[in-house]
Amino acid sequence: MVHIVLVRHGESSANADGILAGRMPGVSLTRAGIEQIRGLADIFPFRTVAELRCSTLQRCRETAEVLLAGIRAERVRESPEFAEVDYGTWSGRRLAELKELPEWQAVAGRPSTVQFPEGEALSAAAARAVAGVEAFVAELRTAAPAETVPVGVVVAHGDIIKAVLAAALGMPLDDFQRIAVAPGSLSVVTYPGTAHPTVTAMSVTATVRPGEAGTLGGGH
Repeated sequence: MVHIVLVRHGESSANADGILAGRMPGVSLTRAGIEQIRGLADIFPFRTVAELRCSTLQRCRETAEVLLAGIRAERVRESPEFAEVDYGTWSGRRLAELKELPEWQAVAGRPSTVQFPEGEALSAAAARAVAGVEAFVAELRTAAPAETVPVGVVVAHGDIIKAVLAAALGMPLDDFQRIAVAPGSLSVVTYPGTAHPTVTAMSVTATVRPGEAGTLGGGH
């Protein structure tokens, strides 16, 4: 058995401004985002974890740094498979503006068909995230001493976490918008040696803040 804790980065400057950041550089945590992660560390279900892996983007690196002031990870590394979806030319635009586009209907209802202009297909982003978690689970299981239950942490982005949760729940990608994960939240998936994974927690925050439905990344 392996536990994977999926942590969405705290509120970023782009979240606060209602902007779809994607892979834009220089998007950092706000003061509120830092406090969200400090609170999350206080309620974190595991005080010591085998390994923490995080997206290569600044807001996730900052989240990992704040989180690691409150918990201990034996190993830490950046993992590009957990980077944000490449939203292409949608990056940097306001979510309110994007929701007025005809293409938004596909994002909301048929995400498996979406290819962002000059960017990534949502199906490709979901596939790399799910494969990344599966590989992480396999490595933790192999490296763990006998009779122990290893714990891994993934610090990533809303759509990336939603894709992993949807896969764990046996949901097709076209249903993944039924899931919302709040900034500064944790979700837990337990992967047994056999049988299906079990989602044991979803979008838990220190302030009981819900995710936002019907938007990319799980909301502000």
